[in-house]
Amino acid sequence: MRLENVKRNERLEEIFNRVAANFDSVGPKYFSYFGKKLVEYAKVNEGAILLDVACGRGASLFPAICSVEKNGQVIGVDFSQEMIKETQSIISLQGLCNVKLIQMDAEKLDFPDSSFDNVLCGLSIPFFSDSLRAIDEMYRVLKEGGRLGLSTWKKREKKGVLDKVYTKLFLENQDNNSNNTTSKPDFGSVEGIEKILKNAGFKNIEIFVEKKTFYYRDAEEWWQEQWSNATRGFFEHIESIGPDALERFKKAVFIEIMDNSDANGIRFDADVLFSFGHK
Repeated sequence: MRLENVKRNERLEEIFNRVAANFDSVGPKYFSYFGKKLVEYAKVNEGAILLDVACGRGASLFPAICSVEKNGQVIGVDFSQEMIKETQSIISLQGLCNVKLIQMDAEKLDFPDSSFDNVLCGLSIPFFSDSLRAIDEMYRVLKEGGRLGLSTWKKREKKGVLDKVYTKLFLENQDNNSNNTTSKPDFGSVEGIEKILKNAGFKNIEIFVEKKTFYYRDAEEWWQEQWSNATRGFFEHIESIGPDALERFKKAVFIEIMDNSDANGIRFDADVLFSFGHK
């Protein structure tokens, strides 16, 4: 692994360790919603041996445990030790016996070839330093005929609120194209994912989009929820710009986000791609 990827992994692990205790506990539980949907659409059978990659706080893990039932087994892996710790405490509290958690890098799965009936990865793969290598690893550990299930955010047609405000406040007078020469694998479109899965060797590929609207009570709840997920790293970067940078950013974001408000609160229109393929 290249040095820059190692540094990136270390930084991301630190961020996810810091958000682990509050992850998916503030605001609408969209990770839990889409995690349950991923398992439902994956058609996981009773008795299956299933791997949940980047299991986090268990959005897909716990629905999968229910699906495989007592005769099956679920293994969850995540590179964040604190995520593993928090999720393990729930498993222990519930007395679940058919699940095991392991701290592990998705790009180097420490399992023999052909180990699992199902491999799932929910709303995580764009965070990987080498997502194509991770897909190859998922293919390798699947049994012949086994099924992969991914969920990813659909690519936005316009900049989101955070990107829009950040560009306006901090990048308006800079050359925004100077550092954008590196292209990333396209997990945000049907065409992009289909190409990635075909190149990895998957067959019978199915991809569809689900749209769902969630609501935050107010802008403050929206802001606090951002601090409890990976966006925290972005906010910490803004803090490093200057003593008042984050406060200026927050005020500008609160003005911008009112375009997404209605009688129900702050609206979050989520478009998620669900992708499946067989080995």
